[in-house]
Amino acid sequence: MARNEDNGFSEWGGYFEAKKSKLEEQFAAASDPFRKSDLFEGISIFVNGRTDPSADELKRIMMVHGGTFHHYERSHTTYIIASVLPDVKVRNMNLSKFIGAKWVVDCLAKGKIVDYKPYLLYTNQKTSQPKLIFGKPKDSSANESKLDVDVEPPKDKTPMEVDSSKDEMQMELGGILKELQQAVATSPAKETSVSDGKITNLSATSSNSTTARTAADPNFLSEFYKNSRLHHIATLGAGFKQYVCQLRLDHGSQGFPKRETLKSLARAQRDGSERYVMHIDMDCFFVSVGLRARPELRGQPIAVTHSKGGNAATDVPVHPQADRKAELELFAQRFEHQFHDGDKAEKVRSGFEKKMSLSEIASCSYEAREKGIRNGMFVGQALKLCPELKTIPYDFEGYKEVASTLYDTVAQYTLNIEAVSCDEMFVELTDLVCELNVDVMAFVSHLRQEVHAKTGCPCSAGVAGNKLLARMATKEAKPNGQFLLDAKKDILAYMAPMSLELLPGVGSSMSHKLKLAGLNNCGDVQNSSLEKLETVLGKKLGQNLFQNCKGIDDRPLAYEQTRKTVSAEMNFGIRFTKSAECEQFLRQLSEEVTKRLVEIKRKARSINLKIMVRAAEAPVETSKYMGHGVCDTINKSSLIKHATDDVNVITSLVLNLMKEADLPPHELRGIGIHLTKLEDASEVRKENIIMQMFGKMSEMKKDKPVTQGTVAEKPTGDDKANKPAVVEAKPKPREPRNVMSMLTAAAESRKRDQLSEDKGQKETPKPKTRVVPLEPKLDEDVLAQLPEDIRLEVLAHREEYLSIAECGGKVRKPAPPRYPTLNSPPLSKRNRSPNVSPLNASDLKPSTSRAAVARMQRRTDRKEQEQGIRSDQIVADYIEDLPKFVNPNILKIIPKPKLPELLMGANYKDLLNEWVSREEVPKPTDVDLIHQQVSHMISSDQLDHMYDVMKYLCRIINAKRSSSCCWHLAYKHIEENIQSQVLKIEGYNLLFIENIRCMKCT
Repeated sequence: MARNEDNGFSEWGGYFEAKKSKLEEQFAAASDPFRKSDLFEGISIFVNGRTDPSADELKRIMMVHGGTFHHYERSHTTYIIASVLPDVKVRNMNLSKFIGAKWVVDCLAKGKIVDYKPYLLYTNQKTSQPKLIFGKPKDSSANESKLDVDVEPPKDKTPMEVDSSKDEMQMELGGILKELQQAVATSPAKETSVSDGKITNLSATSSNSTTARTAADPNFLSEFYKNSRLHHIATLGAGFKQYVCQLRLDHGSQGFPKRETLKSLARAQRDGSERYVMHIDMDCFFVSVGLRARPELRGQPIAVTHSKGGNAATDVPVHPQADRKAELELFAQRFEHQFHDGDKAEKVRSGFEKKMSLSEIASCSYEAREKGIRNGMFVGQALKLCPELKTIPYDFEGYKEVASTLYDTVAQYTLNIEAVSCDEMFVELTDLVCELNVDVMAFVSHLRQEVHAKTGCPCSAGVAGNKLLARMATKEAKPNGQFLLDAKKDILAYMAPMSLELLPGVGSSMSHKLKLAGLNNCGDVQNSSLEKLETVLGKKLGQNLFQNCKGIDDRPLAYEQTRKTVSAEMNFGIRFTKSAECEQFLRQLSEEVTKRLVEIKRKARSINLKIMVRAAEAPVETSKYMGHGVCDTINKSSLIKHATDDVNVITSLVLNLMKEADLPPHELRGIGIHLTKLEDASEVRKENIIMQMFGKMSEMKKDKPVTQGTVAEKPTGDDKANKPAVVEAKPKPREPRNVMSMLTAAAESRKRDQLSEDKGQKETPKPKTRVVPLEPKLDEDVLAQLPEDIRLEVLAHREEYLSIAECGGKVRKPAPPRYPTLNSPPLSKRNRSPNVSPLNASDLKPSTSRAAVARMQRRTDRKEQEQGIRSDQIVADYIEDLPKFVNPNILKIIPKPKLPELLMGANYKDLLNEWVSREEVPKPTDVDLIHQQVSHMISSDQLDHMYDVMKYLCRIINAKRSSSCCWHLAYKHIEENIQSQVLKIEGYNLLFIENIRCMKCT
């Protein structure tokens, strides 16, 4: 039937319009008997989807308080009440009337109609993620006033039509602004063509603009952290670790009254000497918390994510300059070849299809996992696997509430808790079980039921004799169960089929190295030798993995965990057009990380700046909206002389590190500040106190120079009473003398001495006046103020500290290492004039001071070593040049030169550090020498020391030569030769944990 055909309802505008009018009349008639007020008179609402209060409750409120409830959206509907909307509606509809149901509730509570603007649900944005709400810039007030002026509607238009046209104008202006900002972001050379002032003013013309803010906005940082799931998760995890420490401090020696309720549980029937460690973990934590308010969704496939899901997740607008195909291949190549992570490579390849949402799933229900969905998967890919997947938003307050209840519930029975995250912990149950003589699994069941009753969320628990096996038991218990891994069970057989990736600390890179060595599961490691594992992973990691594969884990629970690092990082929305914007953001990020440092009452001695730069081959615009895309990571670090929590010091260091990096601001995609080597803010460093004492002694020494006559015999009592007067020494200025006259005078003096000795007439030397400094002594006043342990240490090592005081309160630097330097020898100094010499006769005699003697000894040793190396080199060259027809027995007689073991001593770090610090570009001869040293370690079966040398060399190159590809290639040259040598000898490659972090030369 044609739409314009008369069906009896033409006078009402058709059947559907007639139905709408009839429903309105029925609502008005039914409202009259129940009306109590006219609070909502003239206001009509339409409820879209599920709300709180529900649609029926809102309908009754409108009925009682004079409002109108529309069953269908009408053109004259005042407000549309909703909680969430499909992304298609968000992008295509006028959202100025969509508000939350809380507006109705607040109007009732206050007895008046409140302003609806704070309750607006959405604005016209083209992203499915929640909008970051920013304050308006101060300089935009003029433009805002122009738009906020009430405009009288034309005679031929209604106020509603005027509002609609105004919204359309705002959207159009927002689109123009977006194009301008993209032009500036993608073409830094065009900065001069677009005035910054014009862009700022244009951005202020609409609060409903479609323009997305970037890190250049002053309010971006605070709004980002309000909506960042990773930030909230990390903050909650660190917060509960501190919470457990505080509970233990506050509890003291108090008892646990709640334990009385456990006496009715089943009695223990096991050996009391067994250890019990419980690992408890909430099941699908984010999903479980979200379903508390959505019970109707239980049993369905659910995912927690920022995306709204549905058709909107498979039709996401993509920037026209983004190249998903190119970005896909770049990501996949890096994951496969650099990180050896096949799972992430597959995730990218299957989730980067055109217009599919790249929002990640934080948590999914077990029903969703049965469909093949996993945590971390892209929403677009998940919807292809399971079209009926339901998505729910994050509930950060709910997570905090449930996590607090979990920790408080366990803390009623014991405080032997090691916090792992907001929904996971280890608990030592040995003392509790022994004291109450209860069955451990009966207690675990009681605890799980209590947690579920209080939170409405299920949890699983595993119990075993150590932390490793307890975590394994939890995997057996999930979902919503418990499991005891009995010590009487054959643990070796239980662990044998376990994949190595299930063990703590085994990531994709380590797993790749183990597979190359033929180790795929715990059974393979059990059948292998410890020496082989140490060769592949290093000594410490090899020993830990070898023990873990046998189910052995001697780690105690860490009840009081101290923060070792504090960081703040941002890799979303980093789009700068000029250096001033970058500097402003760095100052804000420095303030944020300093605030976190102060909150935990710590100070930092090291700072690291992590910079993510767009890779040269990566597209300018990323596939994920405002994401970082394919990047190269640069790290710049600096040590702080004294531990600090001063925001000015940290900010200054951060700005200097960024200046050293010398990167164009428009290429930056991520910035992070990491503070390490933390110290307690209230701790007073011991060496500072001692150095203050030495400084005071040094000042006393400088203030009291004296002259003293030389006395042949010990002073008697009278001598002590009649001390020689102390006079200030006034050294005479030296006169220039000729070297030949000095030598002649010295020769005549020696001749006269020899003649006098022959005659037996030895002259008694006359006493000479010499300048001596005041003998350093420990200051008794300062010594009395020192703590007892420090005072005893100073008194026990008096001579050592007095020698430090002689150096002016500074610790003497260690003597230079006795090895030939890798650098070129310094140029010899120019000869002085042969006619005039600044020396006098005493200068020709060797000094007798301890420092001079030590210096002469070092010089002699160095000469002997250099001569030995030089002679060895001569012999080596001679042997190499010998004709082939020479009798081989001759070669046996001639000793072969021994390679100097420069890197075998404890000072190898000083040598490597000096080499990397001095040379801007490494010399090939130096690289070859280092390679020879390392190769010698391999051939002499000193792999542990070789591993330490290579690890330290890689670290200092990353720290001091992070932007020098010449150094990177030199290190990789040495590493490749080592791997080739080990592969030839042992049949496998080594795993070097430290790697050169430079994508340019990879």
